[in-house]
Amino acid sequence: FCNAAFERITGYRRNEIIGHNCRFLQAQDRSQKVRETLSRAIKEGKQCTIEIRNYKKNGELFWNELYMAPVFAADGKITHFIGVQNDITIRKRNEADLNDQKDLMEQTIVKRTQQIRESEAFLMSIIQTVREGLLVLDPDFRVISANKQFLRTFKVTSSQTEGKILYDLGNGQWNIQR
Repeated sequence: FCNAAFERITGYRRNEIIGHNCRFLQAQDRSQKVRETLSRAIKEGKQCTIEIRNYKKNGELFWNELYMAPVFAADGKITHFIGVQNDITIRKRNEADLNDQKDLMEQTIVKRTQQIRESEAFLMSIIQTVREGLLVLDPDFRVISANKQFLRTFKVTSSQTEGKILYDLGNGQWNIQR
């Protein structure tokens, strides 16, 4: 049995498919791992839901979400299986587009992170070559970095300076009105 929705989705007419196994819908694409799930469910007489690539009569790919379940006779034996399919091609395309966008964004982030690191290295080299003592502060006056000349002049280490508030450095010599 097949209904009109099956005919619309696949392009096959009822008289072309009755009596055939639906694996013909996979055409030459039969190496899909989900087919193992389907086969195991049939052997074990269990239900399953899979997403599988199928092909319409005209050869066009469509993604099929297939819910398949056994039908039992009164004596408990399986008489046949019933499958309900939904065309999820649009959803799969959208998922693929989202994954492509995610990959593109990740590549952009990697590239920009590298650019920032290169810029930071360049700026640090400039800071370190300045002949005067130099501190780089954040907007809250926390020391981001101190060049070698500053450390030598004030006889401090970078761990005593970096990450500290300017006003807390040394003997309080910078503890002045903001």
